[in-house]
Amino acid sequence: MFKEFYNSVNFNLTYLTLTLLLAFSTPLSWKFSKVLIITIFIVWLLEGDYKRYFDRLRKSTFMLILFAFILFQYSTLLWTQDLSLAVTSLRYYTFWLIVPILAVALKKEQIPTVITTFLAGMFVSETVAYGMFFEFWTYNGHGADYPSPFMHHIAYSIFMAFTAIILLNRIYSSHYSLKEKLFMGLFFITVSGNLFISQGRTGQLAFAIAILVTGFLHFRLRIKTLLLSFTLISVLFFTAYSISPMFEKRVSMAGKNIEQVFKGNLDSSWGARVAWIILGSEIIKDNPLLGIGMGDYEDVAQDYIDNDRVEFPAKLASQLTKHHFHNQYVMIVVQSGLIGLFLFLLLYYYYLRLPIQERENKHLSILFITIYLIGFTAEPLLLVKMSGILFILFTTVFSVLSMPDEDTSSDTDHKLKKGL
Repeated sequence: MFKEFYNSVNFNLTYLTLTLLLAFSTPLSWKFSKVLIITIFIVWLLEGDYKRYFDRLRKSTFMLILFAFILFQYSTLLWTQDLSLAVTSLRYYTFWLIVPILAVALKKEQIPTVITTFLAGMFVSETVAYGMFFEFWTYNGHGADYPSPFMHHIAYSIFMAFTAIILLNRIYSSHYSLKEKLFMGLFFITVSGNLFISQGRTGQLAFAIAILVTGFLHFRLRIKTLLLSFTLISVLFFTAYSISPMFEKRVSMAGKNIEQVFKGNLDSSWGARVAWIILGSEIIKDNPLLGIGMGDYEDVAQDYIDNDRVEFPAKLASQLTKHHFHNQYVMIVVQSGLIGLFLFLLLYYYYLRLPIQERENKHLSILFITIYLIGFTAEPLLLVKMSGILFILFTTVFSVLSMPDEDTSSDTDHKLKKGL
């Protein structure tokens, strides 16, 4: 009976359905996204065609580096003390393993539907956010004071920045009609507005830099490109500053934070991030190659402060020992040392070199990485629920697009079984 059921399953359609559900739910629900990822693992185990996956993945340098990075993060369990916190962190890296699964299971022609489905999920998210902002409703007890409905505002700003860049990248592309570009232009304006009514300065900064990169990718490094990009950035930021009290407040706060940091006062959100860099640097000096392990960063931070290895005011010191280090690069090197950081940077080097043939999608992969590399300076986005899932989803998208076409010489029974 099981054999009959197995032979009747169209695995390609199953993977596609699960991926579309994941794309739609990524901006909306961490719990449902997690269930979908686990389901994809289970389907892969049931499919059982491991040799096919191995044969295709071993030819991809990016996939080999990805496996090496994940494996090294797991190896830190050998020298970490707080196994509970270590397992919590490693859970996010474990979810990355659906990337190679879907890279083989999906087809290139299915990817535009995946991206469009993600945009549909973002449309729902921004509709809820605007409703909160205009006080039509509240969500989780928040309204206009915090219009980030389904996730923390930093992660949400990354979602909105990338969504706006997807749309801008398509507007610059020659693949769409004027009517389609007008619709995307309207969507771009509403998403950009959503970004600037939120509290996410990280996404706002990443968005500005990504606009510059988008211009260079489409029009090369020219004076005209710089003027066009700076004009677009200036119009967006000036308009936001003029009409969004939240954006004006956050910009003013950022200026004051920076001024205080230069005066040596680290008692602010920006100052705390500088303090974590200082603390992380001291930890790295003592544990340069392997780091302290995946789960010990809170205990080690407390130890360094208690033993006066670093000195901070009591209130700030308490904050530093109860949270992650608010910087992906610092977290990587503290947890897994310079070896972990090397593998991390190597992964992103090969990410940028993914052999994606279609120009628009190649540009989008570069822009995606640009936004994350900027965002990493303010938050360990890979260890945050929703932004971690966004990374997994679009790393899957770009991996599928970069994979060589599958050898069609396999036997007919194989094709029938796998729904290919």
